[in-house]
Amino acid sequence: MHTKQAMQDGESFQRIFLLIAWRETDLFTEEVTLIHENGLTPETYNKAISIFNEKYFAQIIIAITTINAWNRIAISTNKPIGN
Repeated sequence: MHTKQAMQDGESFQRIFLLIAWRETDLFTEEVTLIHENGLTPETYNKAISIFNEKYFAQIIIAITTINAWNRIAISTNKPIGN
C-alpha cells in the first residue's frame, strides 16, 4: 500500500528498492532520529521544505518521533513485535 502510494507521489524506484538496505546507502539520513549527533542540517531542512510544505514536514517529524518512541518502548521492554 505505502509503496504504491509513494510511487504515485513521485518517489524513485531506487529509493524504494533500497529501503531494505537504508543503512548502506547515502539516500537516507537519520538526522531527526539521531538529533543528539548533529541535529537536522539546514541543507536537509531546506530540501525537505522544498519538497513538502512546513505543515506537512512538521507532521513527518511528529511521525518519526512517534515511531522512535514506540521502538524505544518495544526494545526497552523486550516485547516482540507482533505480526
